[in-house]
Amino acid sequence: MKTNLINTIKVQKSNIFDGLEIKSATFLDKCFPTHFHTDWSLTFIEKGSENIAFKDFEFLMHSSAVVLIPPNSIHKNWGNKKSIWTYRSLYINEDVVKYICKKQKLDYTQILELPYYIKYINSPINVSQKSLAQLIKTLLLENISSGILKKTVEHKSSYFNEVLTHLVDNYNKKIKLDDLEKQFCANKFKIQKQFKKFIGITPLEYQTTMRIENSKRLFFEDISISQIALEVGFYDQSHFSHYFKKYVGVSPGIYKANSKILQD
Repeated sequence: MKTNLINTIKVQKSNIFDGLEIKSATFLDKCFPTHFHTDWSLTFIEKGSENIAFKDFEFLMHSSAVVLIPPNSIHKNWGNKKSIWTYRSLYINEDVVKYICKKQKLDYTQILELPYYIKYINSPINVSQKSLAQLIKTLLLENISSGILKKTVEHKSSYFNEVLTHLVDNYNKKIKLDDLEKQFCANKFKIQKQFKKFIGITPLEYQTTMRIENSKRLFFEDISISQIALEVGFYDQSHFSHYFKKYVGVSPGIYKANSKILQD
């Protein structure tokens, strides 16, 4: 069986929840690198199983599992060897979850401290505003009340937060460790070490993830792939394509061909 015939992806943008992005994917023998999302991600395992790893632990999710992952929660996920893995992921604006937390009198900053929220459900996700809001509310309340998930947040220095903010604000610019060393008057190896400790990835990997995350938003606009590459900070289309396929699972061309905006 040829892997490239199995690795498929379809992306749709809905008008609910202020531009909900829906990704349906099937993979075989695929391992995604350690990464994060800039939105909340809600994933339902439709077929097969998925391994997922966070900073200090990992576990296996089977068919019918649904997992809600906060923005910037570092994780790695992969399928099982020679086993087809099909899932649907929804990328949800942060304001939606903030609103749900406000309605339920939940502290949003504390909600962000948990790396994931998981539940097994009897039927696939119903992509409607009411159903999704109810599912998110259930995931938050059940996982918090169970006490199973533990906080993994460590206190970061103000200097470190400044470095992090700088990378987020300038993700599409060329930034080297030497540049960070000069700007923040800190040893570059210390910066690298602290990133691995607090974030779980290097500054370069963090910047690459930011570039890929921001590039996905541009596929719904009328611009070329080469323009997207330059817009998010890659120096050419080939460089962009290499990292995009590594982080997303398919080439930019396939992703663009299978992306569409749902009409009312």
